[in-house]
Amino acid sequence: MRYFSFLIALTCLSLAFCCASMAQEGGASMAQEEQQVPFKLPPRSELLRIKSAVLTTNKGRIIFELYPETAPWHVANFKFLADNDFYDGIRLHIHRRGEIIQMGTPRLADPDGGPGYSLPPEFSERSHVRGTLGMARRPDIINPSRKSHGSQFHILLTDASRLDGSFTVFGKVVKGMDVADSLRRGDVIQDLTVFVRPDRKE
Repeated sequence: MRYFSFLIALTCLSLAFCCASMAQEGGASMAQEEQQVPFKLPPRSELLRIKSAVLTTNKGRIIFELYPETAPWHVANFKFLADNDFYDGIRLHIHRRGEIIQMGTPRLADPDGGPGYSLPPEFSERSHVRGTLGMARRPDIINPSRKSHGSQFHILLTDASRLDGSFTVFGKVVKGMDVADSLRRGDVIQDLTVFVRPDRKE
């Protein structure tokens, strides 16, 4: 029953996301999302060193382990946006108690807002468990290529294996789930820092 309730809530969120997109005059927002990603994917040796991130909010810090080996575009994008201070000052816009939180739109009143591009899907065998860091995306009906949103990400507050293969998982919470549980709509991202592990010396 908990899974069923969660899936209904997530479906409603997806439909709201869809309606907000279609309601924008001339579909300008959707057209923006088709723009080219404004960075190049780093060499694999460099990419695999992007392994962790710290999200600082008004409620405290959340530390992530990142998965560059299975979601290289998403991890590289997370670092690109963090390095350009994209997330600083952004407010959490979706909260479902005990289920999911989502953030990444520059304006709280615009649930479809983002950086102006989308990302290729990078589905993997990683399961959607509590603490999963995943990327949002529009419903299949208007997103048949199943591309991810350019900046909006979610953190799962419960296990939801039925979402496996539907959203790109690019990390997990390793510390600060109590902070994630405490976040509510309107809470603020103060800083996001994505770290690159130093080269190992042989």
